[in-house]
Amino acid sequence: MKKYFLYLTLIGVVVMSFSSCTIQQKVTPVAPLNAQVNFDMNDLEYIGEVSGTNEQSYVLGFIPYGGRKYHIGQAIPQGLGIALPGNRGYNNALYDALSQRPDADFVLPVSYEVTRHQQFLGNRQVLTVRCKAFKLKG
Repeated sequence: MKKYFLYLTLIGVVVMSFSSCTIQQKVTPVAPLNAQVNFDMNDLEYIGEVSGTNEQSYVLGFIPYGGRKYHIGQAIPQGLGIALPGNRGYNNALYDALSQRPDADFVLPVSYEVTRHQQFLGNRQVLTVRCKAFKLKG
């Protein structure tokens, strides 16, 4: 009986030590700022077509893990009127597309393709984005 109690106590200590952690989060509250700039095609110079690819894994279908996690941000302007994913994999693919043309100021997403590979308790997505690259004149 003492042996089982010792094992249960040891398992409890191990579980408690793995479940203890400290999380520190810094947050800077930002007021929403909406700006609208109306460009004419005479203000833009078409550079060419670019594409970017990213591979991202997800646990339980929506929690990203692994991959690159530092190219996040609002990569898609609000109000395009089309449904585009706003996840980390999509932002990384857009970053790759923009990086192909260093002289480009922005890219306009034209289409994207997602290939999902189902795994145990998650999936892996390979996302390819096709974009048009533009540069501002002047």
